[in-house]
Amino acid sequence: MMFKIIKNKIKNTGIFGHSSYGKTWQEKEGNEQNDWYDQMHESHKIQHQDFIQYLKTRKNLETALEVGCGTGVYPIKLKELFANIKYTGTDISETAIKQCKKNSPFEFFAGDFIKLNISKKFDFVFSHAVVDHVYDMDEFVTKIVNSTKKYAYITAYRGFFPDLKKHKMNWNSEDGSYYNDFSIIQIKKKFKEIGLNENEFNIRSLKVDNKNESVDYQTVIEIEKI
Repeated sequence: MMFKIIKNKIKNTGIFGHSSYGKTWQEKEGNEQNDWYDQMHESHKIQHQDFIQYLKTRKNLETALEVGCGTGVYPIKLKELFANIKYTGTDISETAIKQCKKNSPFEFFAGDFIKLNISKKFDFVFSHAVVDHVYDMDEFVTKIVNSTKKYAYITAYRGFFPDLKKHKMNWNSEDGSYYNDFSIIQIKKKFKEIGLNENEFNIRSLKVDNKNESVDYQTVIEIEKI
């Protein structure tokens, strides 16, 4: 089996420091789940356009892993660009994965990405707006780097913080989620620790014009192993 899922279940253990971790994603069912993820996708059009443009510059992608796939928006987009690609999607939400399996023939499974044992590497690993909510940002990004043979693309939607020395984590018990500010300084140190050269990653800001007419900047990490 490609992935061995740790037996500790997301919704009933304290391995995340909070037993309610993931509550906001687990509680939605059926159409509510679909509508919520569709709304999230629709509200981040600029980010998704940036991602599609990035994909168009990649070549020879045969396998892809999406971390935090929601209800499965991207497999179809990938298939349009790479006809023979083998896509795998994972998400912390079991209810989201159930919807994916209903709507798409690709491979999907539920689990905590940080706790998974991954037995293969993918040509491309990507994750949108998930690192903002995890309980260990360095470990999450390290796992993505270690899971890709060629490319990785990671976004953090809560801002661009080039002067923040350490990640800032905030727990919201009502949502069962962390809301994190992602430190560029800290992740660069982590990349150096795990052996990435400076020419193998690019961290940039993405200017986003939100619906409320305020201008925001988000973080994009591009990795290309040499």
